[in-house]
Order: sequence, then C-alpha cells, then structure tokens
Amino acid sequence: MEQGDINDTTMMLMDIQKDVAATKAKVENIEDKLNQVDDIDSKADKALAKSIEVEHEIGRVTQIQNWVIGVLVSGALVTLLIYVAEKFL
Repeated sequence: MEQGDINDTTMMLMDIQKDVAATKAKVENIEDKLNQVDDIDSKADKALAKSIEVEHEIGRVTQIQNWVIGVLVSGALVTLLIYVAEKFL
C-alpha cells in the first residue's frame, strides 16, 4: 500500500468516527425527548382524571343547588299560601 492510500483510508475512518459520534449524540437527544413525551403523557393522563372528577363534582353541586332552589321556592309558596288563607278565609 502506498502512503497516500493509508492517509486516505485514515481520513475516511476519522470521518466515519465523527459521523458515528454525531449520530450517537442525535440518538441520545431523541431518547431525551421521548422521555419528556412520556412524562408529558403521564401528566396529561393525571389532568384528564382530575377533570373527570371535577366534572362529577360539578354535577353533584348542580343537583344540590337545584334541590335548594326547589326547597326555597316551595317554602316561599307555602308561606304565601298560608298568608292568603289567613287573610281571606
């Protein structure tokens, strides 16, 4: 082999080594991003569970509110009915 061939081969191997190192760095970066996606997915699942829980609580509060309004209206109507009955009967 000639000296020029060895230098060319050495340069080519050095370029390959640089390319491999750059590819390895990119793969590690992609792995980090995938880990972040997993964390975000977990947080999104927790947020969805909380929102469903809050939705059920809002439904219960709305139901209680409707009952309270009904009781108040009934109380006012009964009071008015008693007043009218005492006044005119």
